[in-house]
Amino acid sequence: MLNTRVVGWAVLVAGLTSTTVATAQEWVQAAFPERAHDFGTVARGSKLRHKFLLVNRTNQDIQILDWRTKCGCTEVKVGSKEIPPGTQTSIEAVLDTTKFTGYKPSGLTLVLSKPAYAEVDLNLSCFIRSDITITPGAADFGVVARGSTPSVALQLTYAGGTPSWGIFGMNTKTDFMEAKIERQSSGNGGQVGYLLTATLKPNAPPGFFKDEITLKTNDSSSPTLPIAVVANVQSAVTVSPSNLVMGTLKPGSEVVKRVIVRSSQPFKITATKPSESAVTVASPGAEARTLHTLEIKLKAPSTTGPMHITVEIATDVKDEPASKLNVFATIAP
Repeated sequence: MLNTRVVGWAVLVAGLTSTTVATAQEWVQAAFPERAHDFGTVARGSKLRHKFLLVNRTNQDIQILDWRTKCGCTEVKVGSKEIPPGTQTSIEAVLDTTKFTGYKPSGLTLVLSKPAYAEVDLNLSCFIRSDITITPGAADFGVVARGSTPSVALQLTYAGGTPSWGIFGMNTKTDFMEAKIERQSSGNGGQVGYLLTATLKPNAPPGFFKDEITLKTNDSSSPTLPIAVVANVQSAVTVSPSNLVMGTLKPGSEVVKRVIVRSSQPFKITATKPSESAVTVASPGAEARTLHTLEIKLKAPSTTGPMHITVEIATDVKDEPASKLNVFATIAP
C-alpha cells in the first residue's frame, strides 16, 4: 500500500511539474518575438547594436531580475525591469568587434523572476572581416538638441590586397539622416581608404534615435557592410516620467500620480489631451515656469484587461510639437 501511494504522488508531482514547465515555455515564447539576431559580415571595429523586444501578453507583471553577458565584448541596456500587462520594453545589446576576427557568437542570458522564474537566451552573431576596419565603430551623435544638424566622420580602411576593391553605393533605413562617402588615396599593397560622413537632419524625432548605414561594395563575398547610427535627440520640453504606470486597479477605483514637465526657459502649458476619458489632467495654471507638475488621475473603467492611454501636452514654446505621456494600467476583475 505504501509503495502504491508513493508511486501515485510521484506521478502527480511529475505531471504538475511538466504542466508548469509547459506553461512557462508558452508565456516566455510569446513574450519574445525574436531571440536571435545575425548581423552578417561586418568590418572590424564595428559596434553593433540590436534591440530585443519583451512584450507582456500575460495578465500578470513580468519582472527582469538580472542578466549575464556571454562575452566581455557585449554591453546590455534594459529599458524597464517592470513590465505591466499589455506593455513592452526593450533589451539592447551592443557588440564591440574591435578585438575579434572571423565568426563571433555572443549575446546575453536574461533572468526573469515574474510571473515565474525563467532564464532566456538572447543570441547575437556576426562574421568580422580582418581586412576591413572602421574607426570609430559607429556613427554616435551623442546627446543633441532637436532641430540641430550635427555630423560625425568615420574612417574605413580596406587592406585585402585587391586595388579594385571599392564602395559604389549606400543607403539608410530612415530619411532622418544623410551620409556621403569619399574615396581617399590608395596605399601600398592594395590598401584603400574611405572617409564616411553622417549628418543628422533637423526633422529627426525626439528620443533615442537609431538608424543604420549600409555600404554596398563590389566584393561578391560580402557585398554589404552595416554601420550603426545612434543619437539621443532631446526636445526643448521634456516629460518625466514619459511612461506612467498606474498599477493594477479594480473597476471604478481611482489613482492619482504626478509627472514633471520642464524646459530650459519659462513656458506655459496650453492644452492637455488624453486619448480616453478615463484619464483626466488637473489644470496646470496660467503662469510661465521652467517646471510644471501635472496631476494625472485615472478612473478605472468596468472593462477588465490592460490599458494604454496617451496624453498630448501642448506648450507655447515656439516650433515645439506636443509632448506625449503614456499611461499604463491593468484593470483586474
